[in-house]
Amino acid sequence: MNYSDTNFKDLKSICTQKYGNEKGLCIYNKAEENFRKMKIEADYRNSDVIKWHMTKYIFPALAYYMSLLEYGFSTENAYKNILEETQKYAMIMKKKNQILGKIPFFYYLFKIGCKKVMNKNYPNEGWETEWIRYDNKEVHLNIKRCVYFEVTSQYGHPELCTVFCANDTTTFSGYLPKVKFERSGTIAEGKRFCDFHFKNN
Repeated sequence: MNYSDTNFKDLKSICTQKYGNEKGLCIYNKAEENFRKMKIEADYRNSDVIKWHMTKYIFPALAYYMSLLEYGFSTENAYKNILEETQKYAMIMKKKNQILGKIPFFYYLFKIGCKKVMNKNYPNEGWETEWIRYDNKEVHLNIKRCVYFEVTSQYGHPELCTVFCANDTTTFSGYLPKVKFERSGTIAEGKRFCDFHFKNN
């Protein structure tokens, strides 16, 4: 797997357009090198789901971020570039969710399926989930451990995890008007846990 198989599939052309052909190719090639190294070193925790999250989302963003830093970008500017790229996919997901957000009684459909989705896509190997409320007014869960924060921290860049937190906010805003998403903070922002509130709106 290389960048063409991830949500950063157009990264090569993005780099050359943004930074010029010569510098852009250097940045892209370094990102590819970082990406390959991460995959070799990776501990997928005997989970195909964890492997999917790492190779599709975490490693591509982290490898690009580290490449930008190596080529002289400030942390702020490198972060801004990663956020811009990850938000593109988040906007695609938001638009898909907007279709769901218009379905009559969508909250109840969401409530029925959310535990199954969490168990399948966010397993115990990478996340610790605490269910706080699960009724006809609100689904509230806390994430007390997150593989995204663990991996970005492992590579010395926990600050990058917040781009994925921002993607949650964008993606779940598509559930309006039927379901309203709120939260007070995330582990990556220094909180003890990430709280997810999905309210019957």
